[in-house]
Amino acid sequence: MEKTLYVASLFFLCFWAKAQENKPYNYIVPESKIADSDHTIEVNKKGDTVFIAHYKGQDLINRSNQDFIKTYKGTPFFKNGWYRGKVQTGTGMEWEFVMAYNIQKEEVYLSNNPNMEVTVMKPVSFTMAGHTFRQYKNQYYEVIYEGGSQIWKEYGCTLIFSKSGQRTGYEAEGGVNEYDGEFLKTVKYYLKEGDRLREIPSKNRLFKLFGTKSNDVKNYAKTEGLNLSKEINLVSLFRYYDSL
Repeated sequence: MEKTLYVASLFFLCFWAKAQENKPYNYIVPESKIADSDHTIEVNKKGDTVFIAHYKGQDLINRSNQDFIKTYKGTPFFKNGWYRGKVQTGTGMEWEFVMAYNIQKEEVYLSNNPNMEVTVMKPVSFTMAGHTFRQYKNQYYEVIYEGGSQIWKEYGCTLIFSKSGQRTGYEAEGGVNEYDGEFLKTVKYYLKEGDRLREIPSKNRLFKLFGTKSNDVKNYAKTEGLNLSKEINLVSLFRYYDSL
């Protein structure tokens, strides 16, 4: 056992040493071929969480370096930041790090300190901010309910760029050019059936999933006054179905 821990520790020490030699990582899918070299996450005086990407490029004509920033509303990260969490390996071992889950790129970033360069990993599963994610077909899902049924939650994130052109720095706060773009996040719910994920439809269409018990489940939802657009009520519905 001690030998196993020693080998594993040595592996991670080498892993981190290599990570510190890497160049700054591209955190978002950019609108150009210039990768963002660093980022900061802030809450502005409006109360918006913003992602500030720092870019470094070269002007080949003038033979000069170009440093500029772009500000996006929201972030590509789950819960908009870095959290202390744990990753699980295929062998059942668990490691604790400061980490962030980039929903847009389906990547997990690990660091001993959020101010240090990060290492990109695709662990079998990881836990952060009280949420546990599992990798399935190279994508992460949060399992929000496991009874007779299984409900898996998929997070999506798309960066929508501003259509109004480049910012000049002189725009009035709240104007159309206030941000260079916005990260829009979405969620979808799936029913795990064997090796297949079946998307759970919205509103009354979801009752078709329950087959011969659909009327019983529908009556339960009506009696309890369940708003099925809320996750907690969706879980309650499947929990009732599994009890029949």
